[in-house]
Amino acid sequence: MKTNLSLLALFVCCLSFSQTQTEVETEKNNDESFSLDYYFGVGVLYTDALEINPFLSESNVPTVRRFPFELSVGMSGSFGKNVIDFEFGFYNQERDDNGFGHKMISTQLTLRYLRSLVKFKNNSQFFLGSGLMLGSHELEFFDESESIDLNDAGNFGDVAILDNTQFYISPSLGYSMYSSEDNEEFLRIQLSYELNLTGNEWESDYARVNNSIDETGNRWRLQLIFPF
Repeated sequence: MKTNLSLLALFVCCLSFSQTQTEVETEKNNDESFSLDYYFGVGVLYTDALEINPFLSESNVPTVRRFPFELSVGMSGSFGKNVIDFEFGFYNQERDDNGFGHKMISTQLTLRYLRSLVKFKNNSQFFLGSGLMLGSHELEFFDESESIDLNDAGNFGDVAILDNTQFYISPSLGYSMYSSEDNEEFLRIQLSYELNLTGNEWESDYARVNNSIDETGNRWRLQLIFPF
């Protein structure tokens, strides 16, 4: 009788341990399962002064601002403590003074990896990681006092368009906030420092550029990212 009771107690203990182990493995698998989300973001950049700015000043063209605002869209893959972002960002800024001005159009593609360092009880998290970014800039400067005569094939006004492409690596720090109702991420605050790795010069698809200028500056990037 004692033997049967001992065997029964052992069986109950084994069953309980097996169920607990299954629940732990299930929770672990859920934590490490892959999920794909989309987001849009708004941000501000603080850039080193462009090397081309002194040339613009000498040509009576306003310099390019160092605080552009940007918009971005992207997709984010999460698994366990890891997050991978693929993002497209862009901004457009323009300045003019007494008819002389410029327009800057910039686009960037970013591939970023983040890993969770600290996770709080409300599931908010601190992330640390790094990204690679390809940035393209188109700078157009002009003189509005010039005229375009469509009857004169040789008169197209005074306009110049330059292109510049840079490759950056960007250490990043992020903080994700989760809602208390559905336990889903609703905001990520992200700070990156983008180091210029290439220092390419300005070029043009429409003319030969003599005495071109290399751009070697770095920049800070602060983003507010909203998953949807």
